Order: sequence, then C-alpha cells, then structure tokens
Amino acid sequence: MAWRVGQEMTPILVTGCNNSNKGFTLIEILVVLIIISIASSFIFINLSSIESVSKNQSSFNKSFNYISEESIITGSIIGWHANSDKEFFYSIDSDNQIISNIKNPYQSNWENLKSYKKTFKSPNGLEIDFDLYEENIPLILFYPSGESSGGVINIFLNGYIQKIEINSNGKVTSKNITY
Repeated sequence: MAWRVGQEMTPILVTGCNNSNKGFTLIEILVVLIIISIASSFIFINLSSIESVSKNQSSFNKSFNYISEESIITGSIIGWHANSDKEFFYSIDSDNQIISNIKNPYQSNWENLKSYKKTFKSPNGLEIDFDLYEENIPLILFYPSGESSGGVINIFLNGYIQKIEINSNGKVTSKNITY
C-alpha cells in the first residue's frame, strides 16, 4: 500500500485494482473448463494414435525377424507377398514355385490396416501402391544366408507414416514420421 502525503492518511492500492469484485463468474469458469476439455481430448486422441502405430511397428519387426530366422533355419527361400487386404509368407523352390505357406506366429495387423494407404518401395526404386497391386510375385525374398531382397513399406496412419525398412542384411528397422 502507498500513502498520500499531505492529505489525510488513506490507503491506496498499488495495483490500482478495485477489490469489490472477487472471484470468477460462472461463464468464465465454464469457458476455461471447455478449453481444458478440448485440449485434453486432442492429447488423448494423439496418444492413442501413437500407441496404435507403435503396436503395428512392433508386430512388423517381430514378423520379419521371425521369417528371416525361419529362412536361415529351414535353408529355404521365403517370399513375402501382400496386397491391400492381406499378407502372407511362403517357401519358394529353385524354380520360383510356391512349395508351402508359412504360418507366422507374429502375424502383423495387416488386415486391420485395410482402410489405410500402404506402399512398398523396392531397392531398385520401383514403388507399388498395395491398393493397385494384383501380381502374384513376392515383394521381398528372405534367403537362407540371412539376407533379403529388402525394401521399404510405408503405412499412412492417422497423421503418421510408419516406415518399415527391411535391409538387405536382414535387419528390420521402423520409424514413425508425421506428415
């Protein structure tokens, strides 16, 4: 508080605020609550999208690592084929004929991704949109030496691109990119 000199001693508030209105109005409180609820819903939606993307990422890593190991153990070439609806693995003989389908215990969530755009880019630069892919040739080959033909799978999920890289040395990496 400050005191005026030369007049009678009356206190003056330094802030200049009038103390007659204390508290918030109901409208002000409602506006703040609405803003907080909208902000928290955006955070919740983004966290659930990130969680969904990371679950897909984990299942693809396990799936491709398993198939690479299966190729090494069995000594056979294994092909990965996918289109917009499904993916599957199968053994291939030396004449590129399908010997048998391979059951993958780490099957990815490919069927849950039907509504999302998916692309594949081969090491030679050929890019395939899974919605348009109709051919019956494998996209990635896994060899008994532990190598693969490699490629990059892009899945466009809720504002993210899940980029799964299968290197020729058999290493699988994935990362999420926002777009």
